[in-house]
Amino acid sequence: PRTSLVAGELRVVSAQVYSIIKSRDLEHFERAIGFLETTYRLLPRLVPAIKHMKIMFGLKTMVGKYVVVQ
Repeated sequence: PRTSLVAGELRVVSAQVYSIIKSRDLEHFERAIGFLETTYRLLPRLVPAIKHMKIMFGLKTMVGKYVVVQ
């Protein structure tokens, strides 16, 4: 059952990351980006490489726009 515990933790963290991105909580974007990068490194077949790059580019662009406005 250790696997089910890890899967449950992954679901919780995934939900938190989704919430951060959906609410555009830029204060916690680094955490979300870190999770997505780590998940992609550990599970590269989960999301196609091009899709991962597009997601990361979009998130980093959003953060960049926020920094410029500030």
